[in-house]
Amino acid sequence: MQPNRIQFLYTNIGRGHPFYLDGIIEALIRKGQIGLVRGETDVFAISGGITKTAWQLVRLMYRLGSSGGLTGHLYNRLRSDADYNRPGMVQRILSRSVIREFNRRTDPIVVAHPILTAALRGRSEVIYQHGELAAPSESLVHGATKVLVPTEETAGRFVEIGYTPESVLVTGLCIEPPLVRQAGDAFETRLDRLGQTDSRTGAFFSSGAEPTEHVKRLSLAAMSVAHAGGRVIVFVQRHGRLQRDSTEQLDKHGLRYTILNEHDPVVSDSDAVTLITFATRRELAHRTAQLFPEFDFMVAPAHERSNWALGLGLPMFIVGPQIGSYAPHNSCRLLDEKVAVLINTEDHARNLERLVVGSGSAERLSAMARAGWGRHAINGFEVIADYLHDEYAAHQ
Repeated sequence: MQPNRIQFLYTNIGRGHPFYLDGIIEALIRKGQIGLVRGETDVFAISGGITKTAWQLVRLMYRLGSSGGLTGHLYNRLRSDADYNRPGMVQRILSRSVIREFNRRTDPIVVAHPILTAALRGRSEVIYQHGELAAPSESLVHGATKVLVPTEETAGRFVEIGYTPESVLVTGLCIEPPLVRQAGDAFETRLDRLGQTDSRTGAFFSSGAEPTEHVKRLSLAAMSVAHAGGRVIVFVQRHGRLQRDSTEQLDKHGLRYTILNEHDPVVSDSDAVTLITFATRRELAHRTAQLFPEFDFMVAPAHERSNWALGLGLPMFIVGPQIGSYAPHNSCRLLDEKVAVLINTEDHARNLERLVVGSGSAERLSAMARAGWGRHAINGFEVIADYLHDEYAAHQ
């Protein structure tokens, strides 16, 4: 009899949901358990005709809707009103290829987007990876046989809608395995730097869509820190909006900078501003892991990197506005736990140096770092890999 092995199904829209599946697969590789995986695919590869067109429109809406203004308002409204438990015409169209391709199979299937969980409702062995701290209403979808969540609080949200406690696995925070491996040493050296020197290194990230409003604030905040003598590392999609805006601002202000592409070596004592370009999630993850020990703080929207602030002791400055339904909830959690400060306006961004370089910054950043260290388990991907091995290896 052909043994069941695990299939991973991606949406491959943005970085957030796909990131969580990437992390599980990497954890399986690191544990020598990649043989459990039958394969990975995405909705674009299995779709055709009107279904593929519908998915392409969803991806376009993600890119345009994340850019603020009226389009952004409509995008946020549509996201907040989404109810995948009561599918409408659009959801039924998007689900056609998923149902056709996977509903008759018996392989376990791992998904990270609620629409895919809903599409596979009624099928056995659907594992829904909900890696976000936030669990807004759109994420609370029926149809999984197992739900993987980071905290007990998030688990409670799924139990409230009808999942049994046994069907919800609390994994701890899902953070990239290479960062977890460095976490302790990086935290100690970060505290040492903050206590011994006025020099600061900030890491700047956008979301996958590089929303216009986020790009503006990221560029302004980076200029602020660089002008004050801090070191700035900006991770930019190659030839994307953030790279264009950052270089324009740097040229305008006469600041020296270095642009590093995929195979360029990283030099620690390079110009005050370094733009790290990437074309794929894998490339971004690799560069991030290389430079992570040098980060004293990060500037990013409150998406999947919120886990870093809560678990790695890395102070976070949250870029507004809050786009989508997850970011507002994540942001509130970060602020409540005192690991983050909100940069909600362009004026806040222009004056970031006051918080990270100016008087009292060492004490402020140290307190934020300590608040985000040791409270939460950070080995979520490893826990998931162990669960999948224990659950399915016996069937190999």
